[in-house]
Amino acid sequence: MLAIFVAAVLYAAAGVLSFDISCNSNVAVYWGQNSGASGSLPYQKPLGAYCDDDNVDIILLSFLYILKGTGGYPVLNFANICDYTKNASVPVFPGTELMHCSDMGVDIKKCQSRGKLVLLSIGGATAQLNSDAATFSQQVWDLFMEGSSPYRPFDGAVIDGVDLDFEQSSQMNIIQFANNMNQLYKTGTRKYYLTAAPQCPYPDANLGGLLAQAHVDMAFIQFYNSGWCDNSKFGLPLWPESMNYYMWDAAWRNNSFANPNIKLYVGSTAGQNAGNPSSYVSPSFFAAELQQLQRNYTASFGGAMMWDMSWAYGSTPNYAANAKQALMAGSKCGSPQGNCCSSKQPNPSLSRRRRSS
Repeated sequence: MLAIFVAAVLYAAAGVLSFDISCNSNVAVYWGQNSGASGSLPYQKPLGAYCDDDNVDIILLSFLYILKGTGGYPVLNFANICDYTKNASVPVFPGTELMHCSDMGVDIKKCQSRGKLVLLSIGGATAQLNSDAATFSQQVWDLFMEGSSPYRPFDGAVIDGVDLDFEQSSQMNIIQFANNMNQLYKTGTRKYYLTAAPQCPYPDANLGGLLAQAHVDMAFIQFYNSGWCDNSKFGLPLWPESMNYYMWDAAWRNNSFANPNIKLYVGSTAGQNAGNPSSYVSPSFFAAELQQLQRNYTASFGGAMMWDMSWAYGSTPNYAANAKQALMAGSKCGSPQGNCCSSKQPNPSLSRRRRSS
């Protein structure tokens, strides 16, 4: 595990701090499920193909979807990129269903070297949330971060944290898991993040307790597939006074979250059939929505999230690029916040790399 430690130290020493959580212009995109293929779009590209695009700040690897599989180890799925059920050449660690995705490890390091956050998203619509908090939190740390394990799916690559996309009730105590992860983060040599992807009706049925009782750095709120608080309802009489961003910002101002500095992101489907078609809004509509919310909610607003990379890059114009361009017009950054859980704090003298888009 010496190589992992050395890599982590070099990462911190190199000053790769282009991501600034305090900015209101960040763009997060889920990658891994290749959902655009169901809409006859080109297959998603390997992770490394997106590393040089400054329109994306956070990449969420989706998904770790079974918490406790064969041999007691979790199970990953990255569709056409790394999925042993579809490609027999993908290696699996002995006695488990845990895949060894070496090429992804190389790409994770590449994206991080370009200043992007790379988070592992846990959950998804078909997840099996069937482990216990103590065991699973230590496994995540050992398998994907600075812990020690003979099984390393991404080899020496160290992810920047985890995202919780729990869309159903969990057998695992999610609050305890988050608290455990935050404690493990403090033992590391770099900054780690814990994020969540709640549904937009506030409070979210599955993640509301987590946000209220555990430190979460960013919430990637799904303003889609949820009826009245979908992006498609933006601008109508019940927007923004009903179940929507207004309610989330009110909770932020009322200190309803365990992390008073949590950043809230507006999530969108990046294609007509990426979710419920009635939830979808065009790139120009979403851009206008983002700009208005960015202006009106200066403290809580963090940026945009979208599902998913294959749809965003299969759209014309590029959904991620269009959102980033709109947000950069009103971009503001303050002091980095949300640093509850790192042993080494970011160097304030290293400013955020400016985006060209």
